[in-house]
Amino acid sequence: MATAPQARQGAGSLARWTYSSAPGRAIRYITPDHFRRATIEPLAASPGFRPPVRSLAICVAALGLATLLVLLAWVAPSLLPRQAAFAAAALLAIAAAGGIYLMLRSTQHAADGSDALLRELGEHRRAAEQLAALGSWVHDLRRNALQWSDGAFRLFGIDPAAGVPSPAAFLSRIHPDDRTRWQEAHRRALRDGREARVEFRWARPGGELAWIRSVARPERDAQGRTLRVAGIVQDITGMRAMQQQLAASEAKFRDLTHLSSDWVWETDAQHRVSFLSDSLDAVLGPWRRALIGRRRWEMPEADFLRPDWDTHRTTCEAHTPFENFEFGQIDPQGNVHHLSLSGHPVFDEAGRFTGYRGTGRDITREKQQRMLLEIEGDVAGIMREQTEPARVITAIIITLCGKLGWLGGVHLVRTEGGLAARERWGYPAFTRMVSDLPAEFSPGEDSVEGRCWREGRHAWITDLQAHPAFATRYRIGALGAKAAFLAPIGDEQGRTLGLLLFLGPVAFRGEAFLGQAAETLSRTLSLYLQRKTAERRLLLASMHDALTGLPNRAFLLQQLEARLNSGERAALLYVDLDRYKLINDTLGHAAGDQALIEIARRLRAALGADDVAGRMGGDEFVVLLARPGAREEIERVARRVLAAIEKPLVLANRAYFLSASIGVALAPDDAGDAETLIRCADSAMYQVKSEGRGDVRFFAGGLSDERAERLQLAAELPTAIHRGEVDLYYQPVMNIDERTVIGYEGLLRWRHPTLGLLLPERFLPAAEQSNLIREIGPWVIRRALDDRMRLGIEAWPDLAVSVNVSARQLSEEGFLATLAELMQERDFPARLLQLELTESAFIENPERTVALIGELRRLGVRVFIDNFGTGYASLSYLKNLPVDGIKIDHTFVQDLPADRGNAAIVQAITTMAAKLGLQAMAEGVETAAELRGLRSLDCHRVQGSLIAEPLPFEQLKEFLEALPTLRRMHLVS
Repeated sequence: MATAPQARQGAGSLARWTYSSAPGRAIRYITPDHFRRATIEPLAASPGFRPPVRSLAICVAALGLATLLVLLAWVAPSLLPRQAAFAAAALLAIAAAGGIYLMLRSTQHAADGSDALLRELGEHRRAAEQLAALGSWVHDLRRNALQWSDGAFRLFGIDPAAGVPSPAAFLSRIHPDDRTRWQEAHRRALRDGREARVEFRWARPGGELAWIRSVARPERDAQGRTLRVAGIVQDITGMRAMQQQLAASEAKFRDLTHLSSDWVWETDAQHRVSFLSDSLDAVLGPWRRALIGRRRWEMPEADFLRPDWDTHRTTCEAHTPFENFEFGQIDPQGNVHHLSLSGHPVFDEAGRFTGYRGTGRDITREKQQRMLLEIEGDVAGIMREQTEPARVITAIIITLCGKLGWLGGVHLVRTEGGLAARERWGYPAFTRMVSDLPAEFSPGEDSVEGRCWREGRHAWITDLQAHPAFATRYRIGALGAKAAFLAPIGDEQGRTLGLLLFLGPVAFRGEAFLGQAAETLSRTLSLYLQRKTAERRLLLASMHDALTGLPNRAFLLQQLEARLNSGERAALLYVDLDRYKLINDTLGHAAGDQALIEIARRLRAALGADDVAGRMGGDEFVVLLARPGAREEIERVARRVLAAIEKPLVLANRAYFLSASIGVALAPDDAGDAETLIRCADSAMYQVKSEGRGDVRFFAGGLSDERAERLQLAAELPTAIHRGEVDLYYQPVMNIDERTVIGYEGLLRWRHPTLGLLLPERFLPAAEQSNLIREIGPWVIRRALDDRMRLGIEAWPDLAVSVNVSARQLSEEGFLATLAELMQERDFPARLLQLELTESAFIENPERTVALIGELRRLGVRVFIDNFGTGYASLSYLKNLPVDGIKIDHTFVQDLPADRGNAAIVQAITTMAAKLGLQAMAEGVETAAELRGLRSLDCHRVQGSLIAEPLPFEQLKEFLEALPTLRRMHLVS
C-alpha cells in the first residue's frame, strides 16, 4: 500500500504529466492487464529472450585469463616465455571473441523474433480497439509521462501527430458537469489503490459531444508505491443514447400507467400474485396489495356478482392467454370496484412455465353504465317478447337477480288491506318466505315500504339491523341477506303503482348506481304498464261501446262466429228503440245518452249471466242468448227485455216512455254465419216496426227490401268514398228582392253504379252506423272550399258557400284548428264560408256551443241555424246564440200563403229575426205561390227547387252565368 504522501504525489502528478514521443518504450504499459499478463510478460521472461549470462561469464573469464597471461609474460618473462604467453593469450581471446559473437548473434535472432511477435500483437490490439471502440492509456508516475494508444487518439478525436494533450487541455474538454467527478474518481483510486470507473462527456475538436467510459487501475511495487496508472477508455455514446431512449420509454410507460386506469401484475408458477405496479395504489388504493401471495380465486371479497372463477382457473392452469376477465371487489370502505384483467403466460429459456404477466384495469364506471344499458335493453326485450304484464315483471325480476347477484325479488302491489305479494322469483328459501307472507299485510305508513310508496323514491338498505320490523317480516337472518333494495314503479303523475323488493347477500356502497337502476326500472316499467293499460282500454273501446260499456258490433260478431263455428245453437235478438229520436231531438244528446245508458243497464239486468247484450249503434241493440231453449222460452226472454225497456224513464225531471221492436233469428235454422244471422234478426225487427212497433217477431224467411238495402249501403259506403262516387252538389240561394244569387249550399249525393243518384237520407244513417261520418264531415268542407276557389274569388266576390256541420262534428277536438288550417292553406276569405248547425247542437251543450260559435265568428265564418222551428228549445236559446241567421224549415214553407198556420209561424220567425238582427232564409221553396208568400212575409232569401235543383259543380257555373236571363223571369219580377 502506498503511503499518504505517495498517494498525494501520484494524485498530483495526474494534473502535471509530461508527454513522451517514444510510445515504443511504453508498449508494456499501454496494453490491458489481462492482455499484458497473457502475452508480453511471459515472452520477456522466456530463456530465449534473456541474454546467456553463464556463457558471457566464461567469455569474460577467458578474456581475463588471456590478459593475465600477457601481463605475466611482459612483467616476468622468466616465469612464462613471452612467445608462449602471447600465443595462449591470443587463443583465449579468439575463443572468447568467438563465444561473444555467437552469443550476440543468438541474442539478436531472439530479439528479432520478439519484435516480430510484439508487432503482430500490437496489430491485433489495434484491430480489437477499433472494433470495440476502445482505447488504452498509461501514466508513468515516476517519469510523469502519459502514452495513448491509437485507439485512444481515435476515440477522443485527436490527431496522433499532435501528440497527447496537456492536462489542462484534456480537462478543458471534459463537460463541466462531469469534470469534478472525473478528478475525484481518479484521486480516490490513487489514494485507496482501487479501480477507478467513471463515465463522462467529452467534447471532440469538431464540437461533437461523446460519452466516454473510463476504467483505470493503479500499479504498485513491492513497497506499495504507485508506479503507474493504466486504463482503457470506451465510446459509449450509442449505448447512452439507447439507455436514454429506454429510460424515456420507461418513464412514458410509467406516466401513462399512472395516468390511466391500468396497472401491471405478475404471478408465480403457482398463480400467486407476486408483483403489482405502483399505479395500482393510485387506481384502487393500497388495500389491493393484500392480494400479493394469494390466488385471485381464493379471495372471498372477489365473489361479488359471482364471476366464473372455475373457467378462469382452468384457463390459467392450461397456461393459455386470457383477455378482459371481469370480476368485482368490495374495498374495506364498502365501495364496489369492477376490474378487468388480461394476461399472458411466461416461460423461461428451458420452456418451463414461470407464471403470468399482464395488465389490470378499473372498469367500474364503464361496467356500471354497461350494466344499466344491459338492464334497459333486457327489459325492453322482455317487453317485446312477453304480452302479459305478470310475465314481464317476473322476467325482469329474474334478470336483475342474475345481473346483480341478489337472492330474490318480489313485486308488491297496493290492496285495500295494505300490500300483497304478486310476482316473485329467487332461491327456494326466498320464494318460501314470500309464500308464507299473509295474502295482505300492512307494514304501516312509516315502514320502509310505506315511505318508498308514499315518496315514490327508491331505498338501498345496507344496515338491516336498523329496521328490525322489516328484517323480521322478510326473515333476513334466515336468508342470510345483508342488504335490501326497493324500487317504486310510478306513472306519469308520480303516483306509485307498485314496488319491486330485492334482497342481496352483500352490502356495499352503491346508492348512485342503484338509483340509476331504479330510475331505469321505474321509467321503463311505468311506460310499459301505462301502454298495456292504454292497450286494454283501446281493446275495450274497440270491442265495447264507449257510452254504455256494452260489447259493440265487432265483439258480437266475434262471439257469434265462435259459437257458430263450434256448431252450437244460437238465438239473436235485434232490439230497436221506438220513439228514441223524440227524446234526442227535444231534450238533446245528453238526455239521449242517459236514456241509452239506462236501457243498457236494464238489458243486462233482464238477461242471464252468460247471455251477451251489445250495442250495434244509435238506438239499436243485440242480445245473444248463451243457451237458447225452445222458441217459447226465447220469446219469454225477448218479452222480458221488452218489458224492461217499457218502464218509464225519468229525464229532466219528467217521465218518458220508450218501447222497442225486437226481431229474433235462430242459428242454424235461419242462417249459418254471423252477418246473415244479424240481417235476419234485423229484418224481423223491421217487420215489427212496419206492423206498429212494440212487439216481438221471429224471422219468417226473406229479408225486407228496404232493410236489406240499408245494410248493403252500409257495407258499400267506405269503398264508394274512395272510388269518388260520393260527390257534392250545390243548390243556389237567391235574394229575390235584388234578383241575385248570394250563395249556395253544398249537399251530398252518391252516384251509385246500380241504384243511381242517392240522396243523403238513404246513406247517411249508414255512415253514422259505420262511423264514416267523421271522414265525410271534413271531406265536405275541404271539397266545398276547393270548388269555391275554382269559381274564382274575384269573379264572384260576394258569393258564399254553405255546408252542414253536425253536432258531433262541431264537438270534436281540433275542429276549429282544422277549419282554420283549411282556409289558411287556400287563402280562403272566411266571410265567404257559412256553416249550418242543427238545433240539437245548441241544446246538447249550450255553453260550449256558444263558445265555439264565438270562435267561428272571430275567424270570420258565418253561422246559421238549420231547420229552425222544429226543435224543443229553439226560442229559449236563440236570444243567447251569437249566430248570423236562421233557416226556416221547409215544413213551414209548404202551401204558403194558403196555409194560414204556416204563414203565421213564418211571419213570427222573420219578425223575431229582424228584431234580433239576424238574417232569415227559407228552404224548400217549390212553387211560385210559396215564393210570393215568402216575399209578402218579408222573407227575401230563399232556396229550393223553384230556383234551382242541387247542381254538380260544372252546372253550377252555367247557372251563375245564366243569371241575367233568370232575372227577366216572371217568377222574380
